[in-house]
Amino acid sequence: MLIPADAKSEGPHTDKPSPLPETHPGAAASPPPYASLDSSSSYPRPFVLPDSAKPSNFVSLSKTHDSCRGTYVIDPSLNIPTEYLPPLPDDEFEDTRSNFYARSVHGNVSADLYLLDKPITEPRQNIILNTSSTHGSVSTCIRRGNKIVPFKLKSCSKNGNVVVRIPRSFQGPVTGTTKHGRTWLSEAVSAQAVVFSEVQGVKRLFIGDMSTRDDKLDDAIIMETQHGNIRIYYEDEDCTPPVIKTVQSFWSKIIG
Repeated sequence: MLIPADAKSEGPHTDKPSPLPETHPGAAASPPPYASLDSSSSYPRPFVLPDSAKPSNFVSLSKTHDSCRGTYVIDPSLNIPTEYLPPLPDDEFEDTRSNFYARSVHGNVSADLYLLDKPITEPRQNIILNTSSTHGSVSTCIRRGNKIVPFKLKSCSKNGNVVVRIPRSFQGPVTGTTKHGRTWLSEAVSAQAVVFSEVQGVKRLFIGDMSTRDDKLDDAIIMETQHGNIRIYYEDEDCTPPVIKTVQSFWSKIIG
């Protein structure tokens, strides 16, 4: 008996499975590999405030032999009574008082800062941040929500590394100065940066869209060290130094 060709394709012994309808529950059960977010994703993590930190303003920390470490939520609209404010550093005035100031002489400085989208106290137009150490390393991580609160950061060390982790919404000029080290950008930051010059240890660049630059609304960062390196990451990236990553990868291949 002859079997029509159409009937063969519909028979019970066909090797070709039926296509999965797009509306089938299994179609969305397994997302493609690229759907999961990693440290290099262009989508930042949700802006979630830590439960342990309460909003504050004009925070000032100064240590001699201890490190400055902590997580702080900065609300630039908070009016702090004068009697609660510490004396100003020699290089600051009341109109330029830092919304956050942390300094150590012989210790490290590590600050995780959350910036709230609140009106900034006039006459200033941005949040002022200052982190520094003489003989230690300085690490500053800045986080903020979808609405952009412009900030100006100065982060310095004399004998240590300086690391800054910026929000994905950062836009503005960056100056990195080191005499006996180098200024290094992560691949994600480098992809958004335009380097203007690197002369005698001073690297000048702009992160973001130059066509929309605005001196009043843009962020700005100054990073300085004499005997250390400068590194810039996005705040949701893995900021493990490249050398350590290489060593970790080497040992994982041997052990695994």
